[in-house]
Amino acid sequence: MREARFAKLSAFVAVADCGSFTKAAAQLGLSTGSLSHAIRELEESLGVRLLNRTTRSVAPTEAGEKMLTRLRPLFEDIEAAVDEANAFRDKPAGRLRLTVSPPVASFVLAPLLPRFFAQYPEIIIDVSVDPVLTDIVAGRYDAGIRIGRLVARDMIAVRISDPLRLVVAASPDYLARHQRPKTPKDLQAHNCMRLRFPGGHIPAMAICHRRRDPGA
Repeated sequence: MREARFAKLSAFVAVADCGSFTKAAAQLGLSTGSLSHAIRELEESLGVRLLNRTTRSVAPTEAGEKMLTRLRPLFEDIEAAVDEANAFRDKPAGRLRLTVSPPVASFVLAPLLPRFFAQYPEIIIDVSVDPVLTDIVAGRYDAGIRIGRLVARDMIAVRISDPLRLVVAASPDYLARHQRPKTPKDLQAHNCMRLRFPGGHIPAMAICHRRRDPGA
């Protein structure tokens, strides 16, 4: 009901501005008969005539003029709102919320941010740095950078780095006091600092974002 009335009010403004049902119909992509019927229904629902019609012209009545005074600013605001929304389509803008781990923040994001902001000055990045894997959807994040292959079903993962190379490092002093390991199994006899990651491995780094529902 509200949408139908809005369409009729829009049609009324178009006819009043064009001063002609024929011109307004062409502007709105409607037939002259359909447009005339819509205006007649609007007048009947309001119980007042909005347009004076002659064989040569169409002009608003006193009631129509008062209504136009109120409607024109509203439709101008609507057009302005649509133009502002289209601006987001023309160039990336807005706030981007990310959740990342401390290593990613330091070694991946930090070096890239200056170049990113230079290329996309209208985007504001809000980064949450947490060693615990945060639920991207529940936390209302746009995306997250994860290490590993495990990705939730409602996520889309895009690899952003080559597989990471793991190495074992030791100080010369430690190796002088302990026998140098020759095989991975030898590490069981050494004092190792171990980092545990979700999934138990670090094959690659990926950026994950919410899967868009095609029907939405």
